[in-house]
Amino acid sequence: MTEKKQIQMLIDAFDRFGFYLDDKLNRDIEENRKGAFALFFTDENGQPLSDVKVSVKQISHEFKFGCNLFYLDEFPDEERRNAYREKFKNLFNYAVIPLYWDTLEPEEGKPRFSEDSSYIHRRPPVDTAVKFCEENGMRMKGHCLIYNSFQPDWIGEDSREIKIKIDRRLKAISERYPTVFHDVDVINEMFRIYKNCYQGFGCRNLQLTDEPDHEKWAFDLCKKYFPHSALYWNEGMFETFGETQYSGFRSYYYMALKENLVKGAPIEGIGMQFHANGDKEKLFSQIHHVCHPLRLLDVFERYGDFRLPISVSEISIPSFGHDPEDEYLQAELTKRLFKLWFGRKYVDSIVWWNLADNTAFGAENLYHSGLIRNDCSEKPVYRVLDSLINKEWRTNLDAVANGTFYFTGFYGDYEIEAIHGGKTVRKTVRLCHDNTGYDNRRRDFRAKNIIL
Repeated sequence: MTEKKQIQMLIDAFDRFGFYLDDKLNRDIEENRKGAFALFFTDENGQPLSDVKVSVKQISHEFKFGCNLFYLDEFPDEERRNAYREKFKNLFNYAVIPLYWDTLEPEEGKPRFSEDSSYIHRRPPVDTAVKFCEENGMRMKGHCLIYNSFQPDWIGEDSREIKIKIDRRLKAISERYPTVFHDVDVINEMFRIYKNCYQGFGCRNLQLTDEPDHEKWAFDLCKKYFPHSALYWNEGMFETFGETQYSGFRSYYYMALKENLVKGAPIEGIGMQFHANGDKEKLFSQIHHVCHPLRLLDVFERYGDFRLPISVSEISIPSFGHDPEDEYLQAELTKRLFKLWFGRKYVDSIVWWNLADNTAFGAENLYHSGLIRNDCSEKPVYRVLDSLINKEWRTNLDAVANGTFYFTGFYGDYEIEAIHGGKTVRKTVRLCHDNTGYDNRRRDFRAKNIIL
C-alpha cells in the first residue's frame, strides 16, 4: 500500500468538516454572490405586457476571476501564444498587469509602455497587456506601484531623491493610463521589512520602508495619481493565514491595517496571497494550517471588520509535475478552496498567479502550479475552474413573463431576449450589487425596464 499523498491529506482534513461546510458554503454563495432581480416589460406607452417569452443569459461576472498576464505573447511559437490568449480569456475577466519598476523603466526616463518596447522575460509592454484586456472586456490591476523589491539600479541612495523619482514614476504611469486600472497594489509584502533588510535579503532593496510613516506616505501619493483606482495593500500567505502570524485582531497584518486606517491612509482593499507551494513530501506539515477550512473562515470573518474588498490575490497550488493523480488532487483541493473563497462576503476577487506551468518566477517553477501545462494543454484544475466559473456560477433562464419577471441570479451582465406579438428585442443589462435590490418607494425590487 502506497503512502497517502500530501495533497490528499489536505483534502481529507478539509472534508472532515463536510457535514458543516457543504451546506454553509452553498448558502454563503447564494447570499453573497447572487441577487434578486426584476425585469419589467412594457409597450412604448409604458403599459405592462403579458405572455412575453423571456430568455436570460449571463454573459459576464461582477465578481473578479483573475490571473497575472505576465506571460502574454511570451511563448516562442505562435500556436502556444494563441492558446495562452484563448485559455486566459475563457476563464478570466480580470488581469494583473506588471508594473515592477526595474523592468518597466530599466533606463531612467524611458518606461517600457509601447508595444514595440524591448523584450524582457515575463514583463510584456504595458500597452500590449492593456490592449488585450480592453479587447476582451477585462478589468485590470496594476502590480505593484511602491514595492520594496525590484528597484532599478539607477535610483541612488538618497531617500529624498528616491521619493522624487517615485513621484515621477507614478505621474508617468497615471498620465499614460489615467483610468485603466480598476485596482492597484500600492505596497506588497511589507512584513519584516525593517532596519536595513534591503541590503541583504534578496531583492528587497527600498530603503524608504524604514520610515515609520512609509505606508501612509505611499497610499497618499498613489491616491493623488490614481483617484479612480481602488488602492490595495497586498500581503503574503503565511503573514495573512499562517499559524504563527494569524491571531485574530492581534495579528500583525490586522493591526498594521488598523493603525494606518486610523492615520487616514486611503487603504481601499486588502490583498491576501495564497502561494501554497512546498516540499512534495512534507507539504501537509508545511501548509495544512493555511488550508484548514475553519481557519480560513475565521480569517475572512476577522478581516471583514474593515468592510473593505478582499482579494485572494496570488494563488499557487502545486501539482509537482504531470503525474495524473497529482494533477487530479491539485484540481480537487482547488475546487474546495474556490468554493470557500467565492462565498466570503467581502472577497471580491480570486486571482490565480501563473496560468501555465514553467512560467513562474525562479524556483516557483518546481511546483507546477499552473492551470495548464507548458504546451498549453488543459490540466484537470483548469477544467474544474471552467466548470465553476462558466457553468455552475452562471445564470441562464427561459420563462414566460406577465408584466414583471422576477428571478435570482449571479451578479453580472446579462443578455435579455424578449419576444411578444412577433416582435423580438435584445438588450444587455447590468445586474450588480450596486444597482439592484430593494426599491423602498415602489415597495418592490428595482426593475430594469425593457420596451417592446
